[in-house]
Amino acid sequence: MAASSDYRLGSIWLVTFDPSVGTEIRKTRPAVIISGTAFNQRSKVTVLPITSAVPNEGLRAVVLPVIPSTLNGLSTESFIVCVDPMTFDKRRLVRCVGQLELQQLQEIQQILARYLELEE
Repeated sequence: MAASSDYRLGSIWLVTFDPSVGTEIRKTRPAVIISGTAFNQRSKVTVLPITSAVPNEGLRAVVLPVIPSTLNGLSTESFIVCVDPMTFDKRRLVRCVGQLELQQLQEIQQILARYLELEE
């Protein structure tokens, strides 16, 4: 397992999502850690899945497009699914591939605030 400092907010990891149930995200795919770095010292982290599938029109407001870069480590244009937060044991995290840019992390937090009705 990686050092606890590697599980930081905004880091992108390959995550094993299987076994899944029903319409949950499946297979091993990239995901971004959205739980705070201080909380990630425990055995679990919360992530949002990343997909290369272009979202349908109804999901466009709750996904964030990501262009591949050397910073994020992604190889194809992708989309962060901001309405599928999942908390997993760190053993599901295969390896760190990169880091999300701060602006994109802030956009995720805004989408999550709307999704969870945390905004007034």
